[in-house]
Amino acid sequence: MANRINKIISTKANTLYAMKNLIKKASIEEMYILRVEDFWRNKNQVCTEIMEKFGGCRIVVRSSSTQEDCMKSSNAGHYKSILDVDSASRAQIVESIEAVIQSYEKDIKGISNEQVLIQRQAIDVCVSGVVFSRDLKGKRPYYLVNYDDLGSTDSVTSGRGGKTLWIARNVSLYQLEERWRNLITAVTEVESIIEDIPLDIEFAIDSHNQVILFQVRPLAAGYREGRYIDDYSFFARKGQIRREYEEHLDAITGKPMKLSDMAFWNPSEIIGSNPRALDYSLYREIITHHAWNEGIRTLGYRAFNEDLMYQVGNKPYINLTYSYYSLIPASIPEPLALRLVQYYQTRLEEDLSAHDKIEFEIIFSSYDFMTEENSKRLLRYGFTEEERKLLVREVKKLTIDAVMNQEKILKEDLEALKRLENCREEIEKLLYQDVSIDRIIDSILTLLKEIRTNGTPQFARQARLAFIARAFLRTLVDAGYYTSENVDTFMQGISTVSSEFNDDFERFSEGLISREEFNFKYGHLRSGTYDIRSDRYDAMNFRPAPSRIKKDKVKIQKDLDISILTQALEDTQLDVPAERMAKFWISAIEQREYFKFEFTKSLSMVLELIRKLGSILEIRTMDLSWLCVDDFKLYESGCDPENLKKLWMKLITKRRRLNHDSRLILLPEVILSGASVDVIPVYEARPNFITAKTVEGEVVLLDEEPDADITGKIVVVPKADPGYEWIFTKNIKGFITKYGGAASHMAIRCAEFNIPAAIGCGEKIYDTVSQLDYLEMDCRNGLIKEGIQYTNLHALITQREGVNDYGDPTDILEAGYVEFYESIGFIPRPVANHTKNFERLFDEKIDLLIVVGGGALGPQWYDRKHEETVQPYRDKMEEKLIHYCVNHGIPIIGTCRGMQYVNVLFGGKLAYHPDLPCPRKRGEDHKVRLLKENRSIYVNNYHKDVIFEDALADCFEPLAIDEDNHTIEAYQSEQMKILGVQWHPERKFGHADGIDETRRLVRDFISKFIH
Repeated sequence: MANRINKIISTKANTLYAMKNLIKKASIEEMYILRVEDFWRNKNQVCTEIMEKFGGCRIVVRSSSTQEDCMKSSNAGHYKSILDVDSASRAQIVESIEAVIQSYEKDIKGISNEQVLIQRQAIDVCVSGVVFSRDLKGKRPYYLVNYDDLGSTDSVTSGRGGKTLWIARNVSLYQLEERWRNLITAVTEVESIIEDIPLDIEFAIDSHNQVILFQVRPLAAGYREGRYIDDYSFFARKGQIRREYEEHLDAITGKPMKLSDMAFWNPSEIIGSNPRALDYSLYREIITHHAWNEGIRTLGYRAFNEDLMYQVGNKPYINLTYSYYSLIPASIPEPLALRLVQYYQTRLEEDLSAHDKIEFEIIFSSYDFMTEENSKRLLRYGFTEEERKLLVREVKKLTIDAVMNQEKILKEDLEALKRLENCREEIEKLLYQDVSIDRIIDSILTLLKEIRTNGTPQFARQARLAFIARAFLRTLVDAGYYTSENVDTFMQGISTVSSEFNDDFERFSEGLISREEFNFKYGHLRSGTYDIRSDRYDAMNFRPAPSRIKKDKVKIQKDLDISILTQALEDTQLDVPAERMAKFWISAIEQREYFKFEFTKSLSMVLELIRKLGSILEIRTMDLSWLCVDDFKLYESGCDPENLKKLWMKLITKRRRLNHDSRLILLPEVILSGASVDVIPVYEARPNFITAKTVEGEVVLLDEEPDADITGKIVVVPKADPGYEWIFTKNIKGFITKYGGAASHMAIRCAEFNIPAAIGCGEKIYDTVSQLDYLEMDCRNGLIKEGIQYTNLHALITQREGVNDYGDPTDILEAGYVEFYESIGFIPRPVANHTKNFERLFDEKIDLLIVVGGGALGPQWYDRKHEETVQPYRDKMEEKLIHYCVNHGIPIIGTCRGMQYVNVLFGGKLAYHPDLPCPRKRGEDHKVRLLKENRSIYVNNYHKDVIFEDALADCFEPLAIDEDNHTIEAYQSEQMKILGVQWHPERKFGHADGIDETRRLVRDFISKFIH
């Protein structure tokens, strides 16, 4: 077998040539294979042969080296390929071939025997991309298709875009669209020729659904690492999951359910896409079993008693049909309600990216400022004008009733919440007592019942009112009454429990309240609200250290312009006073957060009781997470503890194994039929952007770096769980989640704190974001993209001079310097101060020299003597480097001492510890004026020596000054390509925008003089 493979797998050109006469289910474009040596020997002859062979059509000149597409490595995209070359143009042919050959020369020695492949360029292409014959990471038996259907033939392979489709290897071909059926048939044929190794195949599909192969190569990583998945067991479990799904019919349609992981009560946001048994069963018990509907039916929605959530494999989903139906006013006749259900599903299937936004974009569940206009869509789907008016009238009545009765509803719900609190406080005493297993389990079930009765229905009701409020606010912008900034400002004026938490955390950090007082209010919170493995806040180590990043506090005016609001209400004939409406919005949003905060106290208590049970039975917390609520319901009073432990451990083992067997099976965000288990598209989600701001910054993946310093960073988490409350005490710059809705807890939090956010990015965008170190988020225009990064920049950085405990010379570089420049895309290489042959540092191309701060210069450089420790070896090395770089046109950035040293080396002067008119304290920010931009910014201060305005060398131009003290804070020389900055980019700033301004200054310098 190995010999057969080796005969076929060779260079790109040789492999395609070997395959051309073996395949029947696809085609390979006409080709001309050229050796570099033959091209060098007679370019004219080669051009003539190519021109004759391709007869003036467009061609592709492609790399085909021995260093790519082989068993050990693919080097995909490493060498050049040139598209759209005119085969009638001798000049274009030569230029393109030479460009490919030149790309070989950078890392291949002796290229005379390397090949260049020339092919006819495919025409009439509708789809192009690459298909892996096996999952690259998990070795799972799926075809992975990355493709573009916009007509480009290289957008996927060049990394510029594309869509993703997973297809199970045992899929029945009849389930596939014709184009994918033909592709998989072609791939299967190739696999029959090149057996037992995973393949990476580049392809195109034309308008007749015919498949064209551009490349066949081994999936190098997969070939090296081998196969670990038992395909037979995998397919058996996948088949069982599909059968279970298809057998569980929808109570309304009588057909298999249509499901979404993020619609309505979005379980992926709260318990994740692979929850453990306890998480799932608790969420079902207190929310999605019955309480979800009991809470909203009293507002005028339809009564419905089915389970809203269903689990496919390990993944929790929400039934879309039940969601649609339950959000239709009860006053709507049943036949019309069922037609609306079908309409809503049709609308969703036209744009599945709206599955996490069905309440905003699909369903007419409440009246807002765009309902009249948006409801006209119904007429295009077979509804009459009378039916449309009936729906609008009933939705409007329901909405007005909710607004006008909000105070009465709130009073009743607060009374219920108080009953829940009384029950919880009584049960809480058991945590500190020696009580029986019977008593604990009885208390767990009692508290769960109380939550179902006096907690979640009330929260569901308040959440619905908050949704109505958010819909009004959102459509005020859509209808043109207010700007996004108007509504953002209004939202900042809303004070939820999160604002209290922030204030109390600050007070705790400053020692104004004790840890006990803080825990009393917030100790029940946990990062995974339903996850018993998550520690409560009262068990977490909150370091009482206030963030040094300060945000200027501005008094926020809550109220929108009442005259405009009055006009909006009159235009839509909403008979509600403007002041009353605005008050409703504020109260509804604040109370939603309060009710969620309060009812989770009881949920947290349930988890603590289960932990206590585990302690008695000696069952680890990790194992307890595999129990479910039914295990407590089925408990028989007086059961022997040992027998109970054995029974539960047996269940735990069984569930853990089942979860393990299912976790590798891919499932989509939306399931429309059984085929969705075998063919899984990865949708490009439409995130819910919060605020209209643009922000850029470093990315922190909190799940991977739970202890990272997130101050001033863009924080990325999979789910927007309310237990992440502590994040908002850290002055983060931005927030991104994989799961979450427009009206979710975290969306409201970010709006309240005016934090730019993208809530609910979906798998594709989230995976892309997770690979970025630095990104830009434009919330107004709904864009997330990689921030400007200089990844191919090669820099040297100087170091302080020191001595270790043994008297040996050492070099010292603050880690902050590496962190700062890495955020721009590159890692500078430190220079040892005792390097003898410093010119060798430039044997490889150097783009930039960074001269750092720290310590005093020699006394000869100041206006007066000093007796501080000097760094003679460092001074000599830096002087050599600075002059070398200036003489060779290599840009220089000097920081603090570094900028001072550069100034004096070129004729400037330096003042030692002068008495300034306006003294600047070390570690505190001060204002500096940017001269060219005529504006001020705040920067940090860690220096005592200064360059006065009249002491700047003549060759430098001042960029920033301290106006109070007439000192230079930044300068530059365009001729010598030098930037000097007095403050420290690697240290903390007291103002949130200090680091951003510094990064911009440095980035602009690099952009101008290097890239």
